[in-house]
Amino acid sequence: MVFQNTIKIAPQEKGAADITELINSIIKDSKIATGICQLFVHNSLSSLLIYDTADEATKSQTADFLAQLAPSDDAITNVIDDSMDAIPEAMRDAITQTSVSFPIHNTRPVLGIWQGIYLWERTTQPKERKLTITIVGE
Repeated sequence: MVFQNTIKIAPQEKGAADITELINSIIKDSKIATGICQLFVHNSLSSLLIYDTADEATKSQTADFLAQLAPSDDAITNVIDDSMDAIPEAMRDAITQTSVSFPIHNTRPVLGIWQGIYLWERTTQPKERKLTITIVGE
């Protein structure tokens, strides 16, 4: 059986928003007990992550690390060459993901005890995001 749905997520502040419970409820509604779930966000200024929920500092440390690795400045107004402004964001896109997959068992995501699913918004001017959920199983 295949279940697929595209939902809209309201604009989120810059940073990581926990969408684990939203995804849990969609998986439960799909009535697929065992299988694979794949999530895809339709935007390259947002990423999907599965990581630690136990410590709030983890989210900010991850964002800080990636900001240092590929810095950006949403306030840039004097750009010599438009393509140069895109380079740090393109590098961040290369190391982050617009999709994630994970197993499902008993109509629940099979995640580690301290793992959650996050939508990471990387812009200070967020917009509504589309997220497609595809579940294959039985």
